[in-house]
Amino acid sequence: MTQLIRAFGWPEAPSSDEHHRVFQLANGVVFALYTSAGYEREYGERSAGFAGVTIGLNLASRDEVLAAHESLSTIDGVEGLDEPTDSPHGFSGFAFRDPEGNVWEVGWKIGSEVDERGALTWN
Repeated sequence: MTQLIRAFGWPEAPSSDEHHRVFQLANGVVFALYTSAGYEREYGERSAGFAGVTIGLNLASRDEVLAAHESLSTIDGVEGLDEPTDSPHGFSGFAFRDPEGNVWEVGWKIGSEVDERGALTWN
């Protein structure tokens, strides 16, 4: 999963270790991944198949969408990687399933902007 997150260009924080990976984003957001071992006692074992939710990721431009698609296409275990498409609703993006079975939607909304802090705004 770490390789997949790095495909979006997010820097990994030095606090990452074998139990969790931490990515410090430019706008102050911290994206962390924890192993399932720490949660199985309370929530049970991981289930197979679609979990019923997707991970949505909005990028700053169509070029970033294309670059992320290109990076993801080189990662073993990524499945169902759609070609980037432009929708009639003003979105450009694609979807895929990561090696752990999670479904991701990656997109950019025409007219949206990311400011110097990394905050996303919609027009």
